[in-house]
Amino acid sequence: MRRSIRWSLIAWFALLLAVVLAAFGSLLYGEAARAAEAGVDGALEGQARAVLGALDLEEHGEWERDPDENEGWELDLSDEYLRGLTAGGYYVVFDGNGRPLQTGGTGAPTRPTGVAGARDRGTLREVEMAGPQGTRVVVGRSVEAERARLAALLVAIIGSGVGILLLALLGGWWLARRSVAPIEALAATAEGISERDLSARLDATRVPTELRGLAEAFNTTLGRLEAAFVRQARFTADASHELRTPLSIIRTQAEVALARERSIGEYRGALEACLEAAERMTGIVEGLLTLARTDAGEGEPARETVELAPLVREATELLQAEAEAGGVTIDCAVASAAVRGDAALLGEVVSNLVSNAVRYNRAGGRVDVSLSARNGEVELRVTDTGIGIPAEAVPHLFDRFFRVDPARSREQGGSGLGLAITRWIVEAHGGTIDVESRERCGSTFTVRLPAA
Repeated sequence: MRRSIRWSLIAWFALLLAVVLAAFGSLLYGEAARAAEAGVDGALEGQARAVLGALDLEEHGEWERDPDENEGWELDLSDEYLRGLTAGGYYVVFDGNGRPLQTGGTGAPTRPTGVAGARDRGTLREVEMAGPQGTRVVVGRSVEAERARLAALLVAIIGSGVGILLLALLGGWWLARRSVAPIEALAATAEGISERDLSARLDATRVPTELRGLAEAFNTTLGRLEAAFVRQARFTADASHELRTPLSIIRTQAEVALARERSIGEYRGALEACLEAAERMTGIVEGLLTLARTDAGEGEPARETVELAPLVREATELLQAEAEAGGVTIDCAVASAAVRGDAALLGEVVSNLVSNAVRYNRAGGRVDVSLSARNGEVELRVTDTGIGIPAEAVPHLFDRFFRVDPARSREQGGSGLGLAITRWIVEAHGGTIDVESRERCGSTFTVRLPAA
């Protein structure tokens, strides 16, 4: 069952408000009931005291009168006061034997309880007090009017509480709707996104402060996704373009060779051209597979202690023949330096950098390769005196399929993936790679790796 933030907020708000209103209403009703009861009791107690104060025994003496007679006691109260006393209630005076001496009004009890204080008797409220020589006075009246007023007050409290609760629920629903509106906007923006259009963004300035971080994070994620899709689309287009050329060469050579009978030398030349194109395709496909594994988070390098000096010497020795053919001198100065990583991948880094330094050099040029270790860091530096790199091209140098001079790079067999793979290998080993270059003066690539 799905949970709704909006309805959860409203439910908790309604529950809390209902508890507060119930507590307030109960307190208000209780105070009103106590005040009404205290007012009635106070009035009855005053009347009872008045009756007791007006109760007199005649002077002929208590022992001389007949105990079965009610003579000898009199109330020194005016008829007007007694009429007021009995207009809405009653009074009764009992002697020491519990017999009524004098009664007024309707609803009076026939015998005293013997317990002083106020009490309820049905719809009546009465007060009993002890008088002289065992007499008891009971004064009471109906409290139906007070109870009716309290009932009306209870109805008013409940009605007001329900009304306030309904208004508060409407206000809470409106507030909850406004609160979740930015989240709904996020959802609407997300639903409107497709792989063809990732340009939609949420206006972070129009959302509450509490949700601004979420909106900015959402926009940042969209930006990364858009950049990733653009890179992927460009990568696919560049890969297709790179593979089209060797495929066209193979197809053209095959069509020319099969158009008519040719000599063995001509067939051999066609096959050599096809082989060269196939080798170029193989390099491109291998580079694509490496980068695809990188994007998928696969192909993590091994972690073992690797001595870099032998790898650097081996790479430079393998490239000596190519350098001599181009009239380039390679000078190698290495010191003992060890890192934690994959020997094969680190060897590829050295080969890529030295190969590029030789390939894009000039006749009579020079390549200096140095390896050193200091302050817990290993530094590999490859410097050439070649054609250099234009300043505007340096930021894109490690992009996939990027070439400073596309035509010349293809002639020299470059696929445009070597430096992208090199950067991935270096960063996978926790290192960095930087380049400094001046056009027509040469370039320096510097790789820094944590020392083992």
